[in-house]
Amino acid sequence: NLAGSVVETGLSFSSSMSEVQAISGATGSELETLEKTAREYGATTVFSASESADALKYMALAGWDTEKSTSALGGVLNLAAASGMELASASDMVTDYMSAFSMEADQAAYFADVLAYSQANSNTSAEQLGEAFKNSAANMNAAGQDFETTTSLLAMMANQGFKGSEAGTALTAVMRDM
Repeated sequence: NLAGSVVETGLSFSSSMSEVQAISGATGSELETLEKTAREYGATTVFSASESADALKYMALAGWDTEKSTSALGGVLNLAAASGMELASASDMVTDYMSAFSMEADQAAYFADVLAYSQANSNTSAEQLGEAFKNSAANMNAAGQDFETTTSLLAMMANQGFKGSEAGTALTAVMRDM
C-alpha cells in the first residue's frame, strides 16, 4: 500500500541521516545542510534521498566534513551511476583516491567524469581502475604524476591486458625502476 511505502521510505531516510549524524558529529545547520543535500540529489538523480544519505555516511566515515561531503556527493553519485558500482564502493574510491592524488572534494564530479571517460574509451572499468589505484595512486602522486596521467596509463595498460591490481602493481614497479 502507498501509505506504508511512504512511511517506510521516510523511516529509511531518517535512519540513514541518523547514521550520518552519529558518524560525522554534524548538528544544527550542518545536519540541515546534509539533509537538504541528500533530499535534493534524491529528487534529481537515479538515487533516492536515503541512498544519497548513505553516500554521505561513507564520506563521513572517511573523515570528510559537511562542506567536503556536500560538494563531492554529485561526483560520487555520477561515478556509481556511470560505472554500475555500488554506492559504497564509489564513495570509497572517491574519498581514497582523490586524497591519494591530493585532489580537493569539489573535484569529485571531474574525477567521476575522467573515470567514466576511461571506462568508455578503453578495455577497463571504473572498478578495475580503482583496484589499480590501490597499488599505484600514492606512489604515482609521490613521483609527481597526476590523476589524469595515471588514469591514462592504466587505461592503456588495460588495452594490453594489464587490469586491476596487476596494472597498479606493474605501474608502480615502472615508476620505481625509472
